[in-house]
Amino acid sequence: MKIDRLFAITNILINKKTVTAAELAEEFGVSVRTIYRDIEVLSVNGVPVYTNQGKGGGISIMEGYTMDRTLLSDEEQKQVLLALQSVQATGHINVNNSINKLRNVFKKDTASWIEIDFSGWEQSDEEKKFFELVRDGILHSDALSFTYYGNNGSKTDRIVEPHKLIYKGHGWYLYGFCRLRKDFRFFKLSRIDNLSVSKDNHFQNNTPAPSLKISNTDNLEEECKVILKIDTSLAFRVYDEFRTGIIKNCGEYFIIEVLLPDKQWVYNYLLGFGPALEILEPKQYRNRCKEELQKAIKKYL
Repeated sequence: MKIDRLFAITNILINKKTVTAAELAEEFGVSVRTIYRDIEVLSVNGVPVYTNQGKGGGISIMEGYTMDRTLLSDEEQKQVLLALQSVQATGHINVNNSINKLRNVFKKDTASWIEIDFSGWEQSDEEKKFFELVRDGILHSDALSFTYYGNNGSKTDRIVEPHKLIYKGHGWYLYGFCRLRKDFRFFKLSRIDNLSVSKDNHFQNNTPAPSLKISNTDNLEEECKVILKIDTSLAFRVYDEFRTGIIKNCGEYFIIEVLLPDKQWVYNYLLGFGPALEILEPKQYRNRCKEELQKAIKKYL
């Protein structure tokens, strides 16, 4: 991109006394004429570049000039570096070279203040490639084709115009325009299969996406208030998984009020707590869990 080349040329001129147009042209794989046009653009925009003719001549920048003096305040420089560190910490996008370059430009050495481990998405080369496919679709406005498994057990083939990757709670979500539903939807990445980028399905990314609310998922479900009794031996799960509800510590057990949909996956999830959990209300939830337990017991008779 031209803006990246302009930034890089300025950085080179700051770190070198003089460089020829031919050297810059070779560095960036463009013509000498293009380099001179870039120099003119920089000059018009206030970067003090100049050329010297003859032996030993070339393109130079005014001594003592640094980009940070004209582009960003001291606080803004720190914010840029911290933002890049946050991106680097995800482990998915390598911006380490950019961080090092800007540290040199800004004359700053900020401490690394954040580390994030998304090991669930970094365990194999296949998962890294999966993440890169989604990223490329977003950056190049190419539609994504995939099979999606919904909360209700459904399996559908989708073509989605991707807009954002979002990490919320404990999972990654793709946010984009679903051509099947003809609306914007969220898709949990762990439920996507057979992903591919369709370069033949390039789209114009000029329509503002609606406000991001992950509760507005592709499988919006009607929820009911459920009251649970859970042994304090599972306090770590209570505080990890029911923060959105009301938690009352009663000493040997917790009483929890939480909104849950009436879906099969919910009963499977609750039964995963074993004898440490009891559903107090509503009655239909108690009865459904009882039925599921009876089905499981029959397999061992």
